[in-house]
Amino acid sequence: MKTLCHGLALVSLMLITCFARADYAEVNGINMYYEVHGEGTPLVLLHGGYVDSDMWTIETHILSQSYQVIEIDSRGHGRSTDGDGPITYELMAADTLALLDQLNVSNAHFAGWSDGAVIAAQIAAYHPERVNKLVLIGAAFGGDTYVPAFSTVLGSELLFKAFADTTFGIKYKLVNPQPEHWPVFRDKLYTLWNTECYLPVDPEFCLEPLGSIAAQTLVLVGKNEIIRFDHTEAIVDAIPDAELEVVYLAGHFLPETRPFTTAYKIKDFIE
Repeated sequence: MKTLCHGLALVSLMLITCFARADYAEVNGINMYYEVHGEGTPLVLLHGGYVDSDMWTIETHILSQSYQVIEIDSRGHGRSTDGDGPITYELMAADTLALLDQLNVSNAHFAGWSDGAVIAAQIAAYHPERVNKLVLIGAAFGGDTYVPAFSTVLGSELLFKAFADTTFGIKYKLVNPQPEHWPVFRDKLYTLWNTECYLPVDPEFCLEPLGSIAAQTLVLVGKNEIIRFDHTEAIVDAIPDAELEVVYLAGHFLPETRPFTTAYKIKDFIE
């Protein structure tokens, strides 16, 4: 019986994959790659910096049984192209909304990890009518919010570039339509991550826009985060009625190392 159940589950996941739609959309001067899986209330999944929407594979298999899951490769990431100017969170939020407009999605649930959490939070803060429920995973809103070990890496341009090249550069060059663009893209994100505040406000009031978030919000972090816990607590305090949940035996890459846990945390919170 157990073997039969596992077999049926596998067939179910395969059918979900078969019903997926993958395409490109012209958005703000770039070609943005996206996928749509399943049917129901839209749920937008936003990935972190340097990676792409493939990180959500298992979560999408689970969540698309209940929702219309929309995966997006952000500007310059994965299979999406980049523009000539700098990459900012404000611009990536605008890209996301422009794509949803093309898909006729007026509002949705949002779950974002790392940079994706910043993008989702910007949308929720400045366009509250677009967000139903919000899950922020491993969120940071400034370049000075990390634990000492990661701050050392981020503080050394040479060390960081070596880290990014070996950790993210190989996949980028395999899937991006502009593989030769990697050094430019890498350096754009390095500049972005060193920004004092990731929200478009005076750094002195960096988290203040989060007070405009009307969506019910879950802030999810791994116990061994690279983000200082006092910063996570400040995020929770800034968002009205936000909930905080800490996942043990997990770090910053929670959605990739604990995908089943992540999927059901998102699902349980939304439901």
